[in-house]
Amino acid sequence: VPADRVEGWGMGEMGGGKMGSRRSFGKGILSSSLYGVGGALLSQASSYFGPNTVGMTRPAKSAQMLLSNEQSTIKVFQQSTAGVVFIDTFVQNNRMGMLTMDPIEIPAGTGSGFVWDKQGHIVTNFHVIRSAETARVTLTDSMNGGMKTFKAGLVGYDPDKDIAVLKVDAPSEMLKPLAIGTSSDLLVGQGAIAIGNPFGLDHTLTVGVISGLGRQVVSPSGRPIFNVIQTDASINPGNSGGPLLNSAGQTIGINTAIYSPSGASSGVGFAIPIDTVKTIVSTLIENGQVVRPQLGVSLFETKALKALGLDIPGVAVIEVAPDSPAAKAGIVGMSRLSNGDLQVGDIIISFDGSPIKDESDVYRLLDKYSPGDTITVGLLRAGHEKIEVQIQLGAAKRIPAVMKSNTLLPLN
Repeated sequence: VPADRVEGWGMGEMGGGKMGSRRSFGKGILSSSLYGVGGALLSQASSYFGPNTVGMTRPAKSAQMLLSNEQSTIKVFQQSTAGVVFIDTFVQNNRMGMLTMDPIEIPAGTGSGFVWDKQGHIVTNFHVIRSAETARVTLTDSMNGGMKTFKAGLVGYDPDKDIAVLKVDAPSEMLKPLAIGTSSDLLVGQGAIAIGNPFGLDHTLTVGVISGLGRQVVSPSGRPIFNVIQTDASINPGNSGGPLLNSAGQTIGINTAIYSPSGASSGVGFAIPIDTVKTIVSTLIENGQVVRPQLGVSLFETKALKALGLDIPGVAVIEVAPDSPAAKAGIVGMSRLSNGDLQVGDIIISFDGSPIKDESDVYRLLDKYSPGDTITVGLLRAGHEKIEVQIQLGAAKRIPAVMKSNTLLPLN
């Protein structure tokens, strides 16, 4: 699945500038959908069930009447629902309210997340909170089924993997961490369960299968995310950051993006594998950030290079940042000749002997190193001369988030 076909970061979270509240917003959509496409059916349902019963939960069938797979899904939902949270994000309007000197908070969007541990860490997607100044997390009280909202602090984020960690000051009895599984042994065709808050409808469950493995999508920073899980479990706006579970109720990924021309679920959803998430979340909780290595070059897409008639193995360097590791090593970028023709510079063909065929290989191999490491970069210069240079990797700059770190405040 080409990464540029994944419509993105924002497909799974819900913009909400006009949203009054989570519950009224969700009910409004549900009501308009029912009346819009089935007004007669709704009227018949009302007369059948009696007044004021439309939308109420009907008595559940006995366990004996449910199939074993239905019982399994119900059990997973009941065990996991308290660990799935609803996230509202806000931006501040500098104009003061009529009755207060505090800035007015305007809803910016909604998303999902899940409880990571008993210390109050909440895992979600970076793009859910990227443009927010404040965030609130709604937890479910498993004792009485009620819900309570807490202001969240930002612990850290990694745009390259689209992961963020928030923290809430909530009672330990309300914090129900989800079981964490592994994504290393997943098989295409096995069951997949998504729980989230699409369109503001909290704790919605959808069921499907794992449709593909080893997919690639583009993160908010522009870097590729590898080994992404593809599922046909419905993922809609508001599902971003919620868990993808296996049939045993273990978290195997974070729902993060969909491929959809309309913005709604089309049966092609993507989740970041939990084995990637575990490493990133641990680092964010400990250090607040993930620092990745960089060369300091801009790369020319291999497909675009071939479209220009240059079928050259490796990845062409467009530009070299001043004072970057690549500049210090003497790597040369593209240039324009006086007649307007494109002069190709250096072509990166290997890192420490590992071949590079396209730009994805560059990021995949760089993930194995840390800032400060020295690597041998193989280059094709002037289209024919193969050379090697030693480069000491630098530290990549992060995309800034609007939310300030450690802004943990109680909700009044």
